[in-house]
Amino acid sequence: MAKSTFRSIRIAGIAASVPRGRINVLIDNEFVPAEDRAKIASLTGVKEYRKSTPEVCSSDLCKKAAASLMREADIDPKTIDAVVFATMTPDYRVPSTACIIAQKLSLGVEAVAYDVNMGCSGYVVGMYNACSLIRGAGLKRVLLLAGDTQTKLCHPKDKNVVFLLGDGGTATLLEADDDEGDAIRMELKTDGSRFASLYVPAGGFRAPSTDATRELRQRPDGGVRSDENLYMDGMEIFKFSSTDVVSTIQGFMDAEGIKPEGTDYLILHQANKFMNDKIARKLKFPAEKVLYSIGVYGNTGSASIPLTIVHNRALFAGRKGVSAVISGFGVGLSWGVGHIVLDNIVCPAIEEC
Repeated sequence: MAKSTFRSIRIAGIAASVPRGRINVLIDNEFVPAEDRAKIASLTGVKEYRKSTPEVCSSDLCKKAAASLMREADIDPKTIDAVVFATMTPDYRVPSTACIIAQKLSLGVEAVAYDVNMGCSGYVVGMYNACSLIRGAGLKRVLLLAGDTQTKLCHPKDKNVVFLLGDGGTATLLEADDDEGDAIRMELKTDGSRFASLYVPAGGFRAPSTDATRELRQRPDGGVRSDENLYMDGMEIFKFSSTDVVSTIQGFMDAEGIKPEGTDYLILHQANKFMNDKIARKLKFPAEKVLYSIGVYGNTGSASIPLTIVHNRALFAGRKGVSAVISGFGVGLSWGVGHIVLDNIVCPAIEEC
C-alpha cells in the first residue's frame, strides 16, 4: 500500500508560469455555436485558458517557474540535490527531460534528475517521489517540477477537450527540516484496467504512428481527432472522480483524523468545476474552503494543484500553518491524496513564458 507519512520535510516555496497566449472560451473556438460555448463554459467553469506556441514546451514553463522560485528564495542552484519532473508532455522520448532542465538551471552534475510520466495525478505522485528522496535517500533539497502543454495533444476541433485543457508549469521546493513539525501525509492508488478512459491511442511503441493513426475522423462522441490525439471518456472520468476519488479522500481523512472544519483548504486537481463542486460537497467542505484556478487557466494537468496555490497566493505567502488536503486524479487511471501544511512559503506571482 502506497500510504506514507513523511516527517521533517518542509515545502519551502511554490512558483508557476503560464504561456502568454489566451483562449477565450466564449469567443474563440468558433466551430461550435455560441450558445453551446456558453453552456460548456457554465458546466466546466472555464472562461479562458492559456495555450503555448509551438516552440514553448512544458519544460520551458517549469524552468521559468523554477528560476523565479530560486531567485525569490535566494537559492544557490548547486544546493539542489534532485529534480523530479512530473509531466505527460516531455520534450523528447529520450532522454528524460529533467536532465535537460537540470543543466539549464545550472544545478551541476551531482544532482539526480528524472521524469515521472503522469498527468493529472502528477503533482501528488511527484511529491511522493520527492519526499521519498529526502527521507529515504538523505537528500537535502529536491525541486519538484510539474507541468503540461496539453493543448499540443488535443485536436483543435475536438469539442470534448478543447474547451477545457490548458498549459502551465510549476516548481515546488522541498527541503529536509530538523523540526519535526507537521508531517506530509500521502496515499496513492492506481487502476490500469481503465487506462483507455483517458489516453492517446497511437503514436507510441504499442501502436506506432502510421497514415491511418494520423487520419482525422469525426467520432461518435462528436469530436474530431486522430488516434494520435488525446481521447477522454468524459462520463467514465466523471464516474471515477465522484466515486473512487471521493472514497479515497474520505478514507484518508478518516484514517488520519482530518476534518473539514480543522482544515484551511481543499485543493483538487482542476478537472472541471461542476465535478469538483460535487466532490467537495460529498466531503462536506464548505465552498469558501475550496480553491480554484480553472476559470482563468483551465485544466492544466499535473500543474493544476500548485498553480491553484500560486493563483491564490495571498492566502499562503508569508502565512504560518496553512493546512490543505490536496488530491490529483486522472490519466492511468491514477489518483492520490495528501495533507500538507504550508508555513511561510515563498510564493512569487505567476510569470508568463
